Amino acid sequence: MMPQAQRYLDLARQGRNEWWRYLLGAAVIAFFWMVLGYVPIVLLAGAGMAVPPFDFIAVNFSIFMMLAGLAVTVKLIHRRPLRSLITPDALVDWRRIVRGALVWTIIAAVIATLEHALYPGRYYLSFNPERFFVYVALVLLLTPLQCLAEELVFRGYVMQGLGLFTRRPLAIAAVSSLVFTAPHLLNPEVHEHGAAIMAANYFAIGMLLATVTLRDGRLEIAIGAHAVNNMFLALIANYESSALATESVFTARELDPVYSLATLVISAFAFHWWVFRPAPQTKN
Repeated sequence: MMPQAQRYLDLARQGRNEWWRYLLGAAVIAFFWMVLGYVPIVLLAGAGMAVPPFDFIAVNFSIFMMLAGLAVTVKLIHRRPLRSLITPDALVDWRRIVRGALVWTIIAAVIATLEHALYPGRYYLSFNPERFFVYVALVLLLTPLQCLAEELVFRGYVMQGLGLFTRRPLAIAAVSSLVFTAPHLLNPEVHEHGAAIMAANYFAIGMLLATVTLRDGRLEIAIGAHAVNNMFLALIANYESSALATESVFTARELDPVYSLATLVISAFAFHWWVFRPAPQTKN
């Protein structure tokens, strides 16, 4: 195991880490997320108000409750700082977050542009100023927090917990990606395109974020990449019937899960190469 990954996984040893604490922690997080977090969605549906942009706010609220459950779990059950899910250092490295975001922005733009070139007519201009700028404010405010919550849970809490039971990085990344995939199988895309191909998509992005975290030995790059991926999808190039129903500049008439999976795999290798390539040597 790389020393960076070992140092990151060993952060779980800071607090109280008996196996039963992880079972209890998982139950607390699930209760906050799946029970308390879905109260606004149920209330909006009952009042006939589950329409844009209230549905977007309600879905994000469930993720924020997941974050609240995680905070309770880490602070009270494991007795360790929440920051230990991100970095072994005293401070979060914001430059890493920005770097991950910038690199993935370029990759996402290339993927969308290439798809438009290969499949003319798939994307159409859907820009509506009256509704778009409402979503700009909501996405900029809510989406980074939503992605932070998911990274803290799936790449932080889950992977560090798994690190107490196995020291095999590939197994840790794979199991955490399966955990990440499971709740995403409730997305509407799964019913439209099938569980197998969509599970492969979710697993691929999970593996990208997990391997980046283990290779860097910290969570910031994954946070930046995840946040900008969802923000790009929400505001620039979304698709009809998306789980993230927003007003984007361009909209695809359909999701192509095969193209998405193929480009995700290629993009994962490109992202790793770009982020972790050796710095150029300067000549004296």
